[in-house]
Amino acid sequence: MATCLVIFTTLPSLRGPHLIPFLTYYLIASAAYLFSVLRLNRDRLPISLIWGLAITFRIILLFTSPTLSDDVYRYIWDGHLLNQGVNPYALPVNSTSLDMFDIPLRSLVNHSWMASPYLPSDQILFFTVYRIAPDSVLAFQIAAIAFDLLTGWLVMDILKRLKLPLRWVLIYLWSPLIIVEFAHGAHIDSWMISLVMASFWLLVKVHPGSHNERNLKTGSVLTMSAATLTKIVPVILVPVFFRRWGWRRLVLFGGFTLIVAALFSIGAGWGVFGSLDGRGLFGAIRIYASFWNHNSSLYHWLEVAITGYQAGGAVPVEPPYQQGILLAKLITAGLAGLVVLLTGWWAWRIDDPQKADHETRSLGLLRLAIFPISAYLLLTPTVHPWYVALVVPFLPFLMPKRSEQPLSRRFLWPGLYFTLIVAISYLSYLDPANPKEFAWVRRVEYLPFFVLLVWAALPCFWQTFQHKRNQAVL
Repeated sequence: MATCLVIFTTLPSLRGPHLIPFLTYYLIASAAYLFSVLRLNRDRLPISLIWGLAITFRIILLFTSPTLSDDVYRYIWDGHLLNQGVNPYALPVNSTSLDMFDIPLRSLVNHSWMASPYLPSDQILFFTVYRIAPDSVLAFQIAAIAFDLLTGWLVMDILKRLKLPLRWVLIYLWSPLIIVEFAHGAHIDSWMISLVMASFWLLVKVHPGSHNERNLKTGSVLTMSAATLTKIVPVILVPVFFRRWGWRRLVLFGGFTLIVAALFSIGAGWGVFGSLDGRGLFGAIRIYASFWNHNSSLYHWLEVAITGYQAGGAVPVEPPYQQGILLAKLITAGLAGLVVLLTGWWAWRIDDPQKADHETRSLGLLRLAIFPISAYLLLTPTVHPWYVALVVPFLPFLMPKRSEQPLSRRFLWPGLYFTLIVAISYLSYLDPANPKEFAWVRRVEYLPFFVLLVWAALPCFWQTFQHKRNQAVL
């Protein structure tokens, strides 16, 4: 793995003509990673070795500049504006009104015709990092690594508190997807994921009746609110927490989120209604929801089936197809919402203190969190590789305890496959000037994943069938 990462540092870019070498060595590193996971319960690796190599992998990629994505330049621009006292939601990057704040990296900001798509928690981080190191790409890479390693520590400490082997943290720390997207790409998802896991960590720390139970639960609410104020996506995990939080803390979650959002809307507006000019707190997000479409799976196939437009990539947003696209989005949003509600119902049932101890219930909630995240990834119109990073810190908890049947571990393999193979979607950027999706890439990404998912689920269905049949006989 280290050798492959070192080779990345010799490539002038990871896009364009250098994309094939990058993916070749990425897949070699992925094979080494999978071998390590397979041997995880056989080779008793010291925790110091797991962490030492994890840190080494990330340091190597600090010698690369982000080329798979140019999002980091938007981070720098937003941080620059905030430090100048300018609301980044008020004006698009290319507005002449911002010329007085010009910096050399401004020309590298993507989608310069709209204001910032990043929510308040992100802006607080942008402000802070830029304040410490103005105009520094490396500073954002280091910040992403810091939150990434914090997530690794949180995963390990949760494993410890649930009396599970600490070495399972390797599944997160050595993931090539995590290493590349954060140490190289500096994606803000590192910040979001650390907040999500901190919220779970605080709940796992809570033991019913302990003197700090209220404070820890309130802390869980506030960190999940902060996570939701990064990319909205973490809100789908709120039903998993509901029984532990209770109604009052659910209201606190909503109120705190709304107040922070309102503070950042001052001087820029909400951007919820009106023309799609990208201004306001949600203006750019509205554009994203209306037009962005890349590397989707179930959504893509549904969209094609409804519109009748056959293509390797997205259906064009043109009048003949607009109604079909809207219908596909409504159906997939409804399905995702149904999964979230069912997950909340399931979480309520398994989180009953009368039925299981604290550790067992907490482990159940961590496993359940994978369902709404997976539904989102399979039903959303856009799936960039770094979006998939959210599922990785939950994968170690699929490893079975000694007292369990190894059924949960079967679900680890579809998760690992998808988190690694999703990188081939970068083939869209073989020609960066003319991005193009390939139908075979989508099939290689998703069809084996569904096969593995069915393989993992079959024993569970069979066990349920046998149990019901035995009950009927009795």
